[in-house]
Parts: sequence; C-alpha cells; structure tokens
Amino acid sequence: MTSHVRIPGRRDDTQTMLLDTEEVAPGVTKVNLRGRLDAAGARSIEPTFSTLAHTQYDMIVDLSRVSFIASMGLRVLIAGCRALAAHGGRMGILRPDTSVEAVLISSGTDMLIPVFADLGEAIRGVCGVLADDDSPTVASRAFALQVDRDAAGAARVGTWVDELAGTLTLGSRTEYALRLCLEEAVGLIVANAAPPPDTAEDLVLLRLIAEPARLCVTIQDRGPPIHPLTTPLPASGHEPFDDPGVGLGLMRQYAREVIWSRIGDTNRLTMTVPR
Repeated sequence: MTSHVRIPGRRDDTQTMLLDTEEVAPGVTKVNLRGRLDAAGARSIEPTFSTLAHTQYDMIVDLSRVSFIASMGLRVLIAGCRALAAHGGRMGILRPDTSVEAVLISSGTDMLIPVFADLGEAIRGVCGVLADDDSPTVASRAFALQVDRDAAGAARVGTWVDELAGTLTLGSRTEYALRLCLEEAVGLIVANAAPPPDTAEDLVLLRLIAEPARLCVTIQDRGPPIHPLTTPLPASGHEPFDDPGVGLGLMRQYAREVIWSRIGDTNRLTMTVPR
C-alpha cells in the first residue's frame, strides 16, 4: 500500500507532507513520513495514519525525513499507538532527526512509543522480542502464519514447522524444540481461550524472526486475559497429562525468555528458541 499526502497551497516540495508504506516483515508495516509534522502536516496525514493504525498488526514510523514536529504531530502518533494497542498491535519510531527526537523525549512520547536506531531492532521490538543491549545487529528473516482457533488450525502448526525446518535448515534439536513450544502454546489457546462474543476473527497469529543464534517467536490471539505462565505446575508424584501446567513446564525447558503480555483485548506470548 502506498499513499502520498500533500498539503494544499504549498509552493515547494520541502513543505509537503508525504506518507507511504511498505511491509518490512510479516504483519509489520513501515510508515515513511517526509516533511513537517506541524499542525497542517498532521491534519493532512491523520485520516490515512488513523486508518493504518486501526487495520495493521504492528507499525514502524520512519521519522528520518521529518524535519519538524509539533504538538499536533505528537497527538497523531499517540492516537495511532493507542489504536494499535486496542487490538494488540505495537508501534515504534525509527531514526528520528536529532531535533525531532529531542521533542519526543521532552514530551515523554518516547516512553509510550519506543524509539529505534535500526530497522532490524525496530522489527524485533514491535514484535515483542527485543535484542540484548550488548548484542550486535544481525541479519534476520521473518515468517508468519494465521490459523483458526480450533483443532484443524492447531494441526497446521506442525506443517508450518516442517516448512520452516527446510527453509532455515534447522538442526533436529532446534526443530523439535520449536515444534513442541508452538504446538503446546497453540493447543493451550485452542483449549482454554475462547474469543469475546463480538470478535469477528477467531484466529491465532504466529510470527517468527529467525536470527543466526536463535528463533524469536510471537503467538498472539484475541480472547479473555488468561495468563498461561501463572498456571501451576503439577505436584510431584502426579501425572495429570491433561493439565496445562505440563505443557508449560515443557515450554520453559525448551525455550528461553518466555513472556506473556496483555495489550488491549489481545494476549501475546513471546519466547526464544536457541539454534
């Protein structure tokens, strides 16, 4: 999707507010802005920006070519961030100009919308998996799958892992760990997390970012706030294999940084699987 928005009545292109979009990873839309986010510029992009925030999964807003930002521009960004959060999405800001970044910091906007200097770091950030502070930027590949929240959808996960294993040339241990974690997590959602009655899409979204040393996984669904990581593990001496605590215990053994978060009406489970 590409959209160019121009402010009427300007005589030179340096005063024109431009907006275009590109998909930089499955489910991640990069919004490129150019010009001045003053009152007139903010008004000109607000309808398109708001529509994107209500319809996309996650957004990265590239401000590297925005030379000025005022309160109206901040309001557009914050309103978009909140619209994304309402359906489980996230927003990040990429490479703002020094003067623009100073406004983001002084206004506290950077506390609501994280700022990133690198596109790969921004993708990992909005997908819920941040790189370690001392780790270098590495090449990554992104994959995504949407499945129905039912037994047939859960069964598709195994087929997806087969495809990933071939595409990424995963070792047998990594493939096993990934398969176990994804099937346990999606199975738990299917069995325990029915969506709200007014939810049109009864889907589970899986996203995977493959890095040389690890696989960063995000599993997202709209449903009641069930916190899977607080489910108690089975007591010693018992084997209740239908208890979700068994599957959670296995995930903790095979994955690292298993984190659950609630954003709006959406559950998000993130984890990393070593390669």
